[in-house]
Order: sequence, then C-alpha cells, then structure tokens
Amino acid sequence: MRALLRLSLLALGLSGASAFAQNNEFAPLRGAFETGTLATKWIAGSENCLRNTDPAIQVHEYNDNLVILRQNKCVNYEAPFMYLIFGAEKAILIDTGATRSASSFPLQKTVEGLLVAHYGADARSDIELVVAHSHAHGDHVAGDTQFQGKANTTVVGTSVSAVKKFFGITQWPTEAVTFDLGGRVLDIMPLPGHEASHIAVYDEQTGLLLTGDTLYPGRLYIDNWAQYRASVGRLVSYMGNKRVSHVLGAHIELSTTPGVDYPIGSSYHPSEHDLPLTFETLKLLNKRLLAIGSTAKYDVQADFIIYP
Repeated sequence: MRALLRLSLLALGLSGASAFAQNNEFAPLRGAFETGTLATKWIAGSENCLRNTDPAIQVHEYNDNLVILRQNKCVNYEAPFMYLIFGAEKAILIDTGATRSASSFPLQKTVEGLLVAHYGADARSDIELVVAHSHAHGDHVAGDTQFQGKANTTVVGTSVSAVKKFFGITQWPTEAVTFDLGGRVLDIMPLPGHEASHIAVYDEQTGLLLTGDTLYPGRLYIDNWAQYRASVGRLVSYMGNKRVSHVLGAHIELSTTPGVDYPIGSSYHPSEHDLPLTFETLKLLNKRLLAIGSTAKYDVQADFIIYP
C-alpha cells in the first residue's frame, strides 16, 4: 500500500521561503547506498538523422533496481531522460518522453519488457506501474497515451491539483511527502518555477536526486522567477540533511566545454557534458539565484546556464 507521510513545516529564511522540514520519520539514510553505474557515453544523435540507426530509446541499467532511459535525439531533439524505479509492490516511471507515437518511440513496450524482466512474467500482474512526471511540459508527458488504459498501470495527471491528490500533498509547494514502492521510499518535493506542477524525487535507496528541468547540465528555463528561487532554496535546505550520490536531471544541453551549450534544436551532441551533477552544483545554483536577486538575469556557470 502507498505510504504517504507528511512532513511538517519549519520556517527558515532561505530564499524567502519555508523549507521542507525533517522529523524522526524522515531521518537521514545512514546505511550504505545501493550503488550503480552511469553510462560513459549516451547516444549522441546524428548530423543527418536519416542515416541514424541507433535505437529509439537507450536503456541503461544503473543497477538491478533502477533503469535510466533516454530518447534518441533523432526521434526528438529534446532527448529527455526517464527513470524507472523498482520496488517490491510498485514501480514508478518518471516522465514519458517527447513523442506520442508508439511506432517511432515504443516506450510502453520497452518499459513493460523491463518490468517483466525484473519481476518475472507471472508476478508482473501483481505489480502496479505508476507513471508520474517531473513536470507537465510536452517533452515529458507525450508518451502518456501509450500507458493509458493498460492493465496494472496508473498514469498520474499533470496539473498541480492532480499531483497533489495522487501523492497526498496538502500544502503545495511547502510540503514534502513520501511515496512507498514497497520497501523503497521516495521523497516527493514540490518544485514549481520552471513549471507549475514540477516536483523533485529523492530515492533513499540509491541517494539519487531527480531534478527534472529545474537543474541539469543545460539551459535552465524559468517560467516564474520568484517560485523558482524559493523552490531551489527549499530543496537545498531539505537535502542538506540527506546524502546525495548524484543529481540527475532530464536533459543534457551543454558540451564538455564548461558553460558552452549546443544550439537549441540540435540533433547531434558529439561531445556532451556528463549527466550526473552533484549536491554542490545544486548549492551553487541556489547561491547564484540569491546573488542575482529578485530580478531574473542570464547567468553562465560551468555546469548550467540560468536562462530566464
């Protein structure tokens, strides 16, 4: 069953926002991380996509219990990352990519194959797949239609009200909750600013912090500057009492040259920045937002570009 345990609020003067609080039920993870490996090279796309023969979806097994998927840049230049996390009773898929068509982008078929491989064909019917989203932009929800109506599958809505209802969040955006996959607890934290229904997901088992489009090695587009600054401040405060192995976002837009991005719409990234960032990167983002102040400003750093 879903375990939704609310966090109480603690007023802290960080970015003018209330911070997500900790209590004994949310004590920091003290045991060893379940470690994993990150792909040394993601599929780069092609200068001429008519000649691209790479799979539509690159599947990387971070470890036995978590899979990272990436859409081929020649299927859609956004090339978003998606995350499939396995628990004992549920699995959760974060984001469904930028393409609706199951023929050109067979995400549901790919995910179903991974579920059967992990749980076994006989046990698959006992496992609920939850399809959730980092946020509601089209390049993260387009594949939802492939999952709708499928057995043992729940597709979470993309509005703020739908996200609040599903995860049991009553005080948006200043309340964090947990979501239990069965022996595996995820922290769900509202993170509006890039988009109104944005969330962050922290996996205690691996120490991975999934930040969607709020932080990744690329252009950080911001819809609501004040909300974005407050959200990043709350996240830094909350995660200060956790251990983070990697910060993983939803795109790569930077090259290996610090602060230099590939052109918008590019289908070929031959020399990309690494996917994983660190908690120090998140703290740097917060520091830059505080320094910039209440008026949005373009700001280039080695591992991200604030792009309001």
